[in-house]
Amino acid sequence: MAFMNWSPSLEVGHPTIDEQHKSLLDAVNRLHDAMKLGKGKDELGGLLHFLADYTVTHFNAEENLMKAGAYPGYSAHKVIHDDLLRQVKELVQKFDAGQAVMTIKVMDFLSDWLLQHIRVEDAKMAKSISRG
Repeated sequence: MAFMNWSPSLEVGHPTIDEQHKSLLDAVNRLHDAMKLGKGKDELGGLLHFLADYTVTHFNAEENLMKAGAYPGYSAHKVIHDDLLRQVKELVQKFDAGQAVMTIKVMDFLSDWLLQHIRVEDAKMAKSISRG
């Protein structure tokens, strides 16, 4: 059973964004599975790095769409993105240094943040740029 399940309620109506969100959920699920199965630091680290890198790619894609669509909430949305990227970067650095472990608390934070962000911020943004 997946840690996070994709459902139509998570669709924001923009094909690129929706596909990237599915990929992010899949990456979180792979990280969760590896953690649950007690996989080694190398595998967890690789998945964590992939998730961090893919998040940057996804946020860049969203931000480019917001700029192209003249989304009025761009600045506030970017601040939210930048804050998560900062937190994920810190987590990766601590993990790599052996100062942090992947726990259910970390997984809950990632999943809660992602689901909330998709349902609220990304849905609002996608609706606005689709009208533009």
